[in-house]
Amino acid sequence: MARDNNTIADRDDTRDTDPAGTDSTNSRTLQRRGFLRFAGTAAAATAAMTGVGAADEDYEVIEVSAGSSETVRLDDGETFSNVLVDITATNATFHIRAIADNWEIRNVGFRGNWDSTTKEDAIICQVNSSNATGLIENVYFMGSENDNTYPGITGINVANGHAGDIEIRNVNIQNCPDNSIYASNPGDSSNHPSGAGGGGPVTIKDSYARNSRAAGFRVGTDGSLIENCVVVNCDKGVWGYYEHTEVKDCDISDSPHADVRCGAPDWSKGQQAKMTVTNTHYGTEDNSGATISGSSGGTPRRTEPAEVDGVPLSAEDAASGPAESSERPNEGDEEDHVEGNEYLLSFVTEREAHLASYVFTADGPVEFADAPSDSPSGDSIEGGTYSGEDFIEESDGEYHAGGVTGGGHGDTFSVDGSITSIDIEQPDAMWIELDGEEMAIEEVIEETGGDGE
Repeated sequence: MARDNNTIADRDDTRDTDPAGTDSTNSRTLQRRGFLRFAGTAAAATAAMTGVGAADEDYEVIEVSAGSSETVRLDDGETFSNVLVDITATNATFHIRAIADNWEIRNVGFRGNWDSTTKEDAIICQVNSSNATGLIENVYFMGSENDNTYPGITGINVANGHAGDIEIRNVNIQNCPDNSIYASNPGDSSNHPSGAGGGGPVTIKDSYARNSRAAGFRVGTDGSLIENCVVVNCDKGVWGYYEHTEVKDCDISDSPHADVRCGAPDWSKGQQAKMTVTNTHYGTEDNSGATISGSSGGTPRRTEPAEVDGVPLSAEDAASGPAESSERPNEGDEEDHVEGNEYLLSFVTEREAHLASYVFTADGPVEFADAPSDSPSGDSIEGGTYSGEDFIEESDGEYHAGGVTGGGHGDTFSVDGSITSIDIEQPDAMWIELDGEEMAIEEVIEETGGDGE
């Protein structure tokens, strides 16, 4: 892993940053092994920085001097982790470059403001091989807090050549003039000036974006997913730029242009984009000639980073790594009721079931949801996937919901209240589960208090 001063190539609005970069006469280099698997080790080549030292046993500190720009580069199989990057000095910047296979960037906190208004990236990455992976986890970056007008910094940029799988989770990225996460490049078409995109999917989970221009989280390849994220006051909250992308279990609010946007009118491929939205709460949408399947679950419920489990709330929090007791949503031991009187109600089918319908009523809010595990047939159990039939309606405080499923699949709803009635069309091919336990209709109603007792 090498560290140096890097000059970043300018980019247009749909572009790749030069993954290799170019060195300048002010280059500062940290020898490769100095930052490999950083936690618990002494830093090497301290002359490359104004100060490097152990803040405690959990992470190391890099202090970048005023006017300096430092870069760390990862090769195949390398990890950059448990580091607090101090850029509080005037015009101090720090870049992480991972253009390789099977790399990890974990537990990294940027402390201070990004002063530069040059179009560049704090982190640029791609996975070169289709059978390789990359991971970005537990990162805190506040970007340009003093001036986030375009142009300027991008928090994380997934480069055009990305061909493998990248997962980004538990990141808190705010105040970026050019997207908190810019991950649509791999979907660029073959006639784009920067060349054909690598087509690799990007998953963004359990993360937070705020006050960024262009978009909070932007993806553009088949299989790309934005899940359990909160986005507030970004020009476009989430943006599916190309191909078929998904948004699940998110809360998106206060976006000047659109909370959910699909497609790009300036590119023919963007006009053919598709986005599937499930159990997501938002206000506005814009399909730009493309296709959005699904609809808002209602008013956004979450607006703060603390409301997303595992998101770091400070640079020190990120560098220290997640607490051992921390669990991400849908991981660890399943609780019957996370809060209040909330239940997971699932309608699951046998393989031979075809267009099996069901309806139910409840005296509290109902939302589409995902079950934590697949059906016995190995198929998904998630509500709202059949947009023509699955529905939730509310009238005078009573909720009426239902849908159609079959072929071994199932539908799931989150119900915050008592379930008062259930009717299923094919009882021989469909059964009901409450919080993962199979029950008869009468048992579900009794368990949730729907019988009035």
